[in-house]
Amino acid sequence: MPGDTLYMKIVARNPHAESVYIMNHFLLFTSDIQIHLIDSENQIQALLFEGPPMSAHADQTYAEIKPRTSRIIKAMSINVPPLEDLEEPFWEKHLKNLSRLEKNETLSLCVTLYPSCKVYPDYKHYHFQSAFSFQFTFETPLIMKPRPEKEMTLIRKWLRDSPKELLPAPFGDLPKVPPFDSRMRYVTFENILVKGEKVPQSQFMRSSNRYPGHPNAPETWQGWKELEENLTPSTMRDEIRLARILIQYSDTEDNTLIKELKDWFADMNEVQRSVLVKRTRNKIKMYEAVKEFDTALLEWEKEHLRNLGIIE
Repeated sequence: MPGDTLYMKIVARNPHAESVYIMNHFLLFTSDIQIHLIDSENQIQALLFEGPPMSAHADQTYAEIKPRTSRIIKAMSINVPPLEDLEEPFWEKHLKNLSRLEKNETLSLCVTLYPSCKVYPDYKHYHFQSAFSFQFTFETPLIMKPRPEKEMTLIRKWLRDSPKELLPAPFGDLPKVPPFDSRMRYVTFENILVKGEKVPQSQFMRSSNRYPGHPNAPETWQGWKELEENLTPSTMRDEIRLARILIQYSDTEDNTLIKELKDWFADMNEVQRSVLVKRTRNKIKMYEAVKEFDTALLEWEKEHLRNLGIIE
């Protein structure tokens, strides 16, 4: 439904007799991964990630994929559409169709990857002269369902009440850049009440998810719970539920929430679960209970968690 989060896990398989070396970090903010939708009239709408412009210049390292083995190279999520795109012509048309016709609409979802690869073992550092790129495109139907009108009214209000200067905007050739202050840092807001103090919402929810974001987000876990209970089952509600559980646990340290989280994750599909579980890592007791579901760990993430003593 409009406002839902789409989850993807990308796995690279090496069918060859020799190892290949693939870029260790896919930069969602550049052109390494591109996603767009195509409708029945062949109109195209890009789904754009966001991130700081300096990400485009990060040093790249390479990871080995041994012969006839696979390696997870990305687990990611993106809103369809991002809140600020609701009034784009493409989405205005389809949102009206969904509301007026009250039936599902099938779009084509296209994911294109541009991985840079090497076929020899000196893979530690990135060299343009020695790397070559492939292009892979995956296409699958995406079924859009109508969201109840009271919920559409709510998310349109979220957009209306979001200051334009706080919404991401295109930055040169890069898709989207979130707002920065004068020192080129993310603009963050301490808007969630935990143990009597305000903390940033980004501790509990993906910062690029504005369903809801500042200034529309509830301040307390009770407010998040009320919002959750008034929404149709959907991945938009799932994101809100996870934020509520994390906020409520941070505020109350109620251990019954750990059981709620584990039972919920156990019944969840594997791809969504492998993305959502990452957001529990800064809540050690919660992560300990659900780390078995963290099946999309990248090598650098494993090393980081080992250094923290969270995994062996």
